Amino acid sequence: MRAGAAAGLVLALLTAAPGGARELWRRGDASLELSGSLRELLVGSHGTSASEFETAAASDGPACLLVATFPDCAAWDTLGDTPIVTSLTRLRLRFDARATKQLSAVVVYDNEWRAGSLDTFEARLGDSLATGRFDELGQDIVSRREFEWRHVLYRAYLFLETKRLELTFGRQRIPWGVGRLWNPIDRFNAIPPLALEADQSAGVDAVKARWLFSGFTYLEAVYAVGARSEDRAYALRLHGVLRDVDYSLMGGVFEEAPTAGFDLSANLGDAAGRVEVVWTDPTRTVRPFDSPVADDLPAYWQLVASVDYNFDIGSGLYALVEYLYNGNALGFGRGEANGALGLFQERDQAVATPPGSVRVVAEGTPDLFGSSRVVSTSDHLTGFQLSYDLTPELRASFLTLVDWRGISASFFPSLVYSPFGWLELTLGVQAFAGPHLSEFGGAEPLGFLLAEAFF
Repeated sequence: MRAGAAAGLVLALLTAAPGGARELWRRGDASLELSGSLRELLVGSHGTSASEFETAAASDGPACLLVATFPDCAAWDTLGDTPIVTSLTRLRLRFDARATKQLSAVVVYDNEWRAGSLDTFEARLGDSLATGRFDELGQDIVSRREFEWRHVLYRAYLFLETKRLELTFGRQRIPWGVGRLWNPIDRFNAIPPLALEADQSAGVDAVKARWLFSGFTYLEAVYAVGARSEDRAYALRLHGVLRDVDYSLMGGVFEEAPTAGFDLSANLGDAAGRVEVVWTDPTRTVRPFDSPVADDLPAYWQLVASVDYNFDIGSGLYALVEYLYNGNALGFGRGEANGALGLFQERDQAVATPPGSVRVVAEGTPDLFGSSRVVSTSDHLTGFQLSYDLTPELRASFLTLVDWRGISASFFPSLVYSPFGWLELTLGVQAFAGPHLSEFGGAEPLGFLLAEAFF
């Protein structure tokens, strides 16, 4: 499935109608439809050469291994020294199949081509800290230093719907929470606010059952498998409406961490307000950088509060303010660290290291996040967003995130242009300010262009 598959994808792209699903087959209630998109993401920034980082760390020897001298390790001088340009091209095909009125299936199949500066320290660290899934359902067709071609099943699930029960089985998105920028209550697919592809999430391999009661009240039960049996998650969520307030109560165990929380959303006059609160008690053992012994992380709280409003100015000015308290902030002193913090903690293993030393490994572990998908080095963050339609086809947006602990900030202006219903272009820049040991101060500025055609 290489040359033949690629030829089939190109043929489907050429024959599908732009901007709408193409019906391939129908018989009674049964049907099969095809839709898709072609996306190009071009990014320019600065990064860290993985080979230069490793060479510098090896040459500096003890300075990179002892707690007292670790900040002076020569490897940190290589951070952000290398200009990088990367290109991602993604051809996505979505098949919507229906067998009966109650039973349907969705399969989303991607071919991705990546080119440019791929072998970076940041990419390796991100890959090593990613949460594994039961089956990657993908394969590298070509993997070289400057070019990769990979195909993967992005979504693949069955959906059964009856009057009172909805059952979804397979790789799916389970979006929990009400926050616009952060969703600490979402332990499956939370997307960070600075993500360049804000509509993309890895998905989770899970069984989700939803029992529908009267009105808008329902109970969800989720069982999600993981790459390892101990990574599984199981949770319950009750959603309903009390007077004019939408509420949800959730509880479960995620990567062996008991978790409970709630969210609320309601109109506040002409504005809309939201709250998320979640408590977690991690049980896995990690060894913090500043400790010679391993221990489990303390229980922590996370909270999101936000309000948004549409001002009657021109075509309508959208404004959002959202606050995050992250009790699981990873920084030294709960708020000051740099992007290499993932190296400073690891699962407790039988490793012969002298007291006061740190084992620096490229293979990190998500255990240091305490099952949370909201990862920050600062415990107090606020986001401000303004959006305005300059014309019916052109929308401008400006997002600012402020780290109150490390006194740093990110600035994310973007323009979205939709000249046709089947074409969308996004041009954006991300800039950062603040001390190096802060949430945003160590990040490198970047620019990107995202183009997507739908068919």
